[in-house]
Amino acid sequence: MRIVIDGRMLSWTGIGRYTAALLEGLEAIDRSNEYIVLMRQEDWARWKPQEANFRRVECNIDPYSPAEQTTLPKILRDLAPDVVHFVTPNAAALYRGTKVVTVHDLTLLDFDTSRGSLPKRLAGKAKRLPFRLIFQRQLATATRIVTDTGYVRDQLIERFGLDPAKVTAVWIAADSAELTEAREETLEGVSASDSLIFYVGNYFPYKNVRVLIEALALVSRSRPDVKLVLAGKTGEYQEGLLALAESLNVADRVILPGFISDGQLNWLYKNSAMYVYPSLSEGFGLQGLEAMAQGLPVLSSTATCLPEVYGDAALYFDPHAAGDLAQKIAELLARPELAAEMASRGYARLPLFSWRATAEATHQIYLEAVQWRR
Repeated sequence: MRIVIDGRMLSWTGIGRYTAALLEGLEAIDRSNEYIVLMRQEDWARWKPQEANFRRVECNIDPYSPAEQTTLPKILRDLAPDVVHFVTPNAAALYRGTKVVTVHDLTLLDFDTSRGSLPKRLAGKAKRLPFRLIFQRQLATATRIVTDTGYVRDQLIERFGLDPAKVTAVWIAADSAELTEAREETLEGVSASDSLIFYVGNYFPYKNVRVLIEALALVSRSRPDVKLVLAGKTGEYQEGLLALAESLNVADRVILPGFISDGQLNWLYKNSAMYVYPSLSEGFGLQGLEAMAQGLPVLSSTATCLPEVYGDAALYFDPHAAGDLAQKIAELLARPELAAEMASRGYARLPLFSWRATAEATHQIYLEAVQWRR
């Protein structure tokens, strides 16, 4: 077979990581089929083929651009693939060949992620309608659809009336080897003697980070040693988060370091009391698995797919109830034996996830897609 994989988003945080890990896994298991990876020139250094049956083809078409719908289908037809894998559902909806489409989550359908100035937000909102149309077209014309979790699979089938045989859930995995090797670096404003609540990620409203500050205000009444570390670029959301912390009298306990190095991340994993994941919508929830891999007990929202992924290896809270979260935080802080048990459960759950297994399952879907088309 000739398999084309859309790798134009290798520089993107989540999708790029998924694509790179999938390619690495496919190179490990398939030495016979031909693979062509479409890549933008600016991402050329991010992935280099290690096997003779894999090669890169330059394709400088930006994601979510008009050319993605007009020019990209022609490029694909000229490559004459047996199957194309689109790692997101936004690309080349008019391509009519055999295709596998990965749908990671439904966040863009359910939540407004526009940000920036008013003109930018309005432009972002205006793009939602064409995205929905492209999304629905891609679902209708895909030969096979891959989701990261059973939750997203079931939602797609229910909302869009898809044939269940067409949609397969394939779990992904967490990578922590590089992080473990990073030399620890301390973080200004905190020390190992603090009881640290840790979150790292982005700050779109659906990430629900505000509930962490609200819960901190409740916990801090009886635990003056507790601090909340919100790592990652907060951008235009930082002012609102700081204002909330100020209004709840916990501004001195909220640490916003922005982007942090692997060494600082490593230190936080080693010295935090827990990792908290308050999101209202996820397709998988890698950060929680990464925290488990680093030995942290995990507190998780009950929303969407998170209970499926974390199983009994997390303590759960209602993401709309700061009081429920505060109670769980206080319980973990007061009961070291519970924290140790949850950390142990996290380690025990990790073997269920592997990028090699992801690659093997995805490879099988390629074979099924081609066979079905024939």
